Amino acid sequence: MADDGGAAPRVGCLSGILAAQARCDRVPPMTLRLVRSEGSSPAQPSHAEHDAYPFAETALAVAFADASDLSDVSAGRRLALAATPEISSDDAYLVLPHHAREALVPAFARGEAGRVAQWFSEAWVVRAELDGGRAPRLWIGAAWKVSELLARRPSRVVSVGGSTDATRAVNRLPFVAALARGGLLDARGAAAILSRGTYVGVSRMGVAELGLGADAAEPTFVWTEACSGGARVCVALAPTDDDAAVALVAPLTLVA
Repeated sequence: MADDGGAAPRVGCLSGILAAQARCDRVPPMTLRLVRSEGSSPAQPSHAEHDAYPFAETALAVAFADASDLSDVSAGRRLALAATPEISSDDAYLVLPHHAREALVPAFARGEAGRVAQWFSEAWVVRAELDGGRAPRLWIGAAWKVSELLARRPSRVVSVGGSTDATRAVNRLPFVAALARGGLLDARGAAAILSRGTYVGVSRMGVAELGLGADAAEPTFVWTEACSGGARVCVALAPTDDDAAVALVAPLTLVA
């Protein structure tokens, strides 16, 4: 896939994209109520699986590397980066192909599901130490292919039904609050997620609740796939104030 080029857009510059999506992307209203949030149901991974993959509920700093370098990522390797990412206090990074760098947030905002799925099929989650400077690199301690995490790992199951308490409860989950100050969902985003087979787009606009102008919007984005009785959040993405981004991989499954 060709690089899109151009300067990375600031979050505030996405207001036109988001407004256009809001006009053409109407969904019926839906009210939700949190019934239960299950952290230890039979669908949850075992302790051994949690030990093997420590970042199931960790916000990952997003980084970018040459696609050819992502063909084989393994422990002990030094991975050259396109730019220095936000430093992760957990040494937890999501590394995407460089050709997604300029277009990642706009693609989520426009609902470009094919491009998003392709980029994440090439992506890795790594535990690594960041070596910044003119030639930033990650010194990799462990690595997990995102496509394999999505295929094999269950997510935390959140059951919902009848009141607006649901979005508030989801937004207050510690790992969601760590991803985005405003949370993951608003009512419109929850309705869009639960009414479609696949959804890539805004899950929480954030402007009205934060009392900020359009140029200070802090939206949250998701890529979700339908599953039995609900929708699995494959990726949640939150741009940060310095034009970087953080993400969660397979954090939640929302069921009716």
